Amino acid sequence: MQPDKAKHLRLKYELQKAGTSFSAIARELGVTHSTVLAVSNSKSVSARVQQAIGDKLGISPAELWPDRYPNPEEEA
Repeated sequence: MQPDKAKHLRLKYELQKAGTSFSAIARELGVTHSTVLAVSNSKSVSARVQQAIGDKLGISPAELWPDRYPNPEEEA
């Protein structure tokens, strides 16, 4: 997995606009801040963290990380 700094910065900005942060998500999920940052930076994968970020932004994880969620229509 390649780190995606641009995506991370965009997510950070969008979360701030939504009135939350990576730290707040980490506290809500009971995980470390670095775990949430690793997912945001595409250094690791966690469906739970991806879902939490997506929920805060009102966007599905598949839209935020399309490479991690293959489109079933394309596989048919």
